[in-house]
Amino acid sequence: MKVETIPVPRLRDLPRPAWRVAILAGMASYLDAAAIITSGGALVLYKDHFSLSLGHIGQLSALLTALFAIGALVGGRLGDRFGRRRVFTTTMVGLALGTGMLALAPSLPVLVAGTVIVGFCIGADLPVSMAMIAEEAPPGFKGRLIAFSHVLWMAAIGTTYVLQIFVGGFGELGGRIMWAHVLLVALLVLALRATLPESGEWTRARADADAGAGGAALDAGSIRQLFGRRYIGPFVALGLFYGVFNLAANTGGQFGTLLYTEVAGTSVSTAGLVNTAQLVVSFASAILFMRTVDLPSRMTWFVLGGVLAVAGQLMPILFGVNVYSLAAWQILQGIGGAFAGESMWKVWSQELFPTLLRSTAQGATTFFTRMLAAVAALGTPLLIESGPATLFLTLTVAVGFTTALGWLYIRRLPSAALQ
Repeated sequence: MKVETIPVPRLRDLPRPAWRVAILAGMASYLDAAAIITSGGALVLYKDHFSLSLGHIGQLSALLTALFAIGALVGGRLGDRFGRRRVFTTTMVGLALGTGMLALAPSLPVLVAGTVIVGFCIGADLPVSMAMIAEEAPPGFKGRLIAFSHVLWMAAIGTTYVLQIFVGGFGELGGRIMWAHVLLVALLVLALRATLPESGEWTRARADADAGAGGAALDAGSIRQLFGRRYIGPFVALGLFYGVFNLAANTGGQFGTLLYTEVAGTSVSTAGLVNTAQLVVSFASAILFMRTVDLPSRMTWFVLGGVLAVAGQLMPILFGVNVYSLAAWQILQGIGGAFAGESMWKVWSQELFPTLLRSTAQGATTFFTRMLAAVAALGTPLLIESGPATLFLTLTVAVGFTTALGWLYIRRLPSAALQ
């Protein structure tokens, strides 16, 4: 008997309104990456003008990360209770205010206040915006449009790095220009998001819940349901998946240059060249993930990505810490992470939770991940000093664990929504 296959819709068949929602909501990922990269670069450029010590820079970076985590926890819950549009409009107003303060900051207290506002608003915006994309995407396109947000995230990294090349020699003015870039994008997104209607799926779910329809299923909007039998498994699994895999990704982002210069004995410029090459490869991999995530072969790509990411962590162990092994580490991780890392977490976060619990769950797992990264960052330099092999062995185990978790458990979980 011949088995009929259901054709997967092509991206060129996607209606323009769905693209519009995906772009405007997905810009949360662009602004997330742009703010993080800009903060790191601008603080260095502000160093002399504001008399910043290395301790100040570290504290401000940690503050941005911590407020992002808190913002995700709070914003995700508010998005489920009061709607996607209301939250992501408010957060964009706050982001514009915060980036304006950082671009025009006359003093250190204003710099601190701006960092607090930007970190909180970016964190609060992200889970709500991802839920909006999933809920407004037509059937057959949901995974790809969520994955598109990761393409925007990669584009922001590239754009910010290029801008930094041009303004890096301007000192304080260069830092202000970098923050002005984020401010202009935030204002543009705010203006365009004002024309978006509320998520239709959230509106219907909220109306049914308020009317008492659907019984216990709709009671999933209560946060206590997140810790009940139905959702505690997916909730804990996704928190571990994202949090543990992010340890490897975060190590490359925060300590890659340190490993190149202090352990491999090469220059910052060489590290920059490798980072650029890795960014190009990661961008191409993110586009490929976007094209394959809605196909039946999704988990085949996931396993392939996990194997490549594990192989990347092994390179410095097998060949010693040098320029070539570190380059192989970053490039293999960039390819593998596109299919078995944060992108996959974003997709699963939309599929495994019902409408009125979706951004709450994603916000909570984001909170756990960012806080875990902040704690790990305190100990990573000590691991590097004690011997990089210990660090990379730890990362190998971490990525192997998340790949096994995704394949053996998460992929078997029933979808709660997005039928």
